[in-house]
Amino acid sequence: MRFHVVSHTHWDREWHKTFEQYLVRLVQMMDNLIELLEKREEYKSFMLDGQTSVIEDYLEVRSENRDRLKKLIEKGRIIVGPWYIQPDEFIPSGEALIRNILIGMSIANEFGGSMKIGYLPDSFGQSAQIPQILRGFNITDVVIWRGISDEDTNSREFWWKAPDGSKVMAHYLPLGYENAKWLTLSGERNDKVVKENICKQKSITDTDEILLLCGYDQRPAKPDLPEIVESLNRDYPEDEFFISNLEDYVKEVRKTCNNIPILSGEFRKGKHMRVHMSIAGTRLDIKKLNHQTEAYYEKYLEPICSLSHILGYHYDNSLINRGWKYIIQNQAHDSIGNVCTDATHKEMEVRYMKALQLGQPMLEDAIENIVKNIEYKMEDAKPLVVFNTLLTPRKSIVFADILFNTNRFGLIDNNGNNIPYQIIEEEVVNLNDYAIESHFAGKNKEQKMYKLKIAFEAELDGIGFRTYYIREDIKNTLLKDPIIYDDLRLENEYIIVKVTEKGTLVVTDKETNETFEELLLIEERGNGGDEYDYSPPVNDRIYYSTAGNFESLEVISNGPIYGKIRVNLKFNWPKFTNQEKRSDELESCRVSHEIILTKGSKRIDISTKIDNRVYNHRIRALFPTRLNTKTHISDQQFGVLKRNNMFEGYEDWIDENWQEKYYPIYPQQKFVDVMDDKIGFAVLNKGLPQYEILNGSEPTIALTLLSGIDYMGKRDLVNRPGRRSGLHIPTPDSNMIGKYEMEYAILPHKVDQSVHNIAEDYNYGMFAVEGDREKEKSILADEFYLIKIDNSLIGTSAIKKCEDSDDLILRIFNSSNEPVYDINVYLNNDYVEDVSIVDFSEKELEKEGKIIYDRNMVIKSMNPNEIITLKICLKR
Repeated sequence: MRFHVVSHTHWDREWHKTFEQYLVRLVQMMDNLIELLEKREEYKSFMLDGQTSVIEDYLEVRSENRDRLKKLIEKGRIIVGPWYIQPDEFIPSGEALIRNILIGMSIANEFGGSMKIGYLPDSFGQSAQIPQILRGFNITDVVIWRGISDEDTNSREFWWKAPDGSKVMAHYLPLGYENAKWLTLSGERNDKVVKENICKQKSITDTDEILLLCGYDQRPAKPDLPEIVESLNRDYPEDEFFISNLEDYVKEVRKTCNNIPILSGEFRKGKHMRVHMSIAGTRLDIKKLNHQTEAYYEKYLEPICSLSHILGYHYDNSLINRGWKYIIQNQAHDSIGNVCTDATHKEMEVRYMKALQLGQPMLEDAIENIVKNIEYKMEDAKPLVVFNTLLTPRKSIVFADILFNTNRFGLIDNNGNNIPYQIIEEEVVNLNDYAIESHFAGKNKEQKMYKLKIAFEAELDGIGFRTYYIREDIKNTLLKDPIIYDDLRLENEYIIVKVTEKGTLVVTDKETNETFEELLLIEERGNGGDEYDYSPPVNDRIYYSTAGNFESLEVISNGPIYGKIRVNLKFNWPKFTNQEKRSDELESCRVSHEIILTKGSKRIDISTKIDNRVYNHRIRALFPTRLNTKTHISDQQFGVLKRNNMFEGYEDWIDENWQEKYYPIYPQQKFVDVMDDKIGFAVLNKGLPQYEILNGSEPTIALTLLSGIDYMGKRDLVNRPGRRSGLHIPTPDSNMIGKYEMEYAILPHKVDQSVHNIAEDYNYGMFAVEGDREKEKSILADEFYLIKIDNSLIGTSAIKKCEDSDDLILRIFNSSNEPVYDINVYLNNDYVEDVSIVDFSEKELEKEGKIIYDRNMVIKSMNPNEIITLKICLKR
């Protein structure tokens, strides 16, 4: 047998220590590594954990060592990339995972090149889209550990197929990334390492290649590794041991690896190593901030900057990528898993704030660049410019903040049609309060204005804008029926919503005539787990909302376009929970739901505010569907994935020595949807990435709203017996004591209706700004679209400038799990010169047979969940 000994470290940028604390260790480790490799040519290589952020971090302190480091990377002695950071695979958006590699490989290429292996040694399970993401960067192999079990395969190597059909060869690590960390000059200890690896690897592979990963968390290189390898060759003369790297290992495996199985989908089984099934529920305040910051960059900053860019204004890739780095640094598997110290979590919040602080002035400048170049039609009207940053048409309610000298006016579109609106908020302000008073000019004059928030229905075709006009000389077009009626039901064209005496909802879908009851039932349980996993105490007490919790129901806003009611509830829950039981002492917590319904909408928006005063517990909103089905679909990166409502045959998981309980609690992106053969019921969310399916074939969706816990790691949990994960460090901030807000929506629908486009509209709403009459140039009509796609199944992932040219990148995906054919793409030929297909590195691919381009474009077909990246060449 041939033993590939790979020297490496697994470098958590932060975890049970902060980034700065680990940075001290990183600098020491890298100083010693550079010196070691320069002195010892026989020490062939060292792998820096498949990431490049460590290079940036090190050189920020040791900039004088840049050339020395570059020389070692160019020679393949230090191996870096392709990732910027070792990611979690489920919480980040698909676009964020692509940027992780795009930035990582870009940094690696500056120093001589990236490793072309998708190394994922410690992510908490494997996402179904990883093969397609890797193939988009021309990476054909992946090395993985967590989530694989012998129920999936008994082969160390297998083809892993993404939903679109992309395949990579997967190389499973049955003993993890530390299977040779104990190699020393001691023959007795080495014998144990070698025999264990032969036992675990040889029986599940047809090759003679054995991978020995010599390294561990935050560990430096073993300086005596060449001598260790020599001793191994003496002790095992019939075998061959040598210092190797993952690329060479994979190359040799491929030579003799035949007839391996093909597997598809995600891998989340914690049989041999924990995947922490419920990790997506920890620190939901930070996970919400992650979603908000991703959305800001992907769906607002970059698309609007792209529109500004086509007008000739500067698109600052460097600053935008700086913001992306802050986001991605927070998406390391431990970081966004939120299994860190409170100090580390505080630093994550700062990075999100930094990303937003970078993005806000750039977005404001880009908007200003656009609105000052519009030729507004009506000189006697106040322009209101509505932006759509998605590619598909939208007709939905837009909220606009305006200053006007009266609260009585009319609203018309750019074609002169009257547009009904509703005033949501109103106050009189003095503009002098918002202006600086000069020492030389003295006091500013009083300027009283109405500050208004209005709601109106806007209709736009694609990425671009449309101008509406506020006119004082016409009246608002009044609509008759309000959203909220005298009996306090909410109703529009599609939906009827009633609030029960215990604060739950009864929802009737007018299109299907189906009624769903007991929706929004609050469930509260004790949490005897830790940051890694929710786990009930041995003796739990479970509470559900009842009539006794109901305090009041109030109308907050009502009109023909927008209706909002608030349901106020009060609960008394056990104040403390430990691993054994819940306390007899109770503490009151107030929960309020704001229920929102708008004209023309098929969804019901919910904002839940929790004043949490209870320790170690979990709060969920339950949505019984009462539909008969054994499966459901969930939004994941770049589309949907079918999942099981229950896992049959795993009831004896403890007796079978599973590392943790295997049950249907899942991560998600924007929604989860339960359907039978006629109707469906979906729960949408804004940054609430965890749900569980209860009741099996008559599923109830349980959406986690808050899960509080007091320690990073504990032993002997009900759902996870045995050793502790992480350290036994107090994490009081993870109990989330205080006031928190969660946003989500419910959507009853016909079975043939796409939920994806409604979820995108919910998460990435259109927005309005006041137009600028002080125009710079009049080069844009008051309704303008750069690109539009009239197909609701096509999702928008990215609209941005190319990394190395002034052209644009457009990344789209098929959100459904069925093929889509003949997709028409409208391109504004005043600005677009040509179109080509590129990979995720933005290198051109063969486009023959895939697209037809002749001023406009037809994409002939897209496979299920397929991603296509287009380079939009602009006219100069």
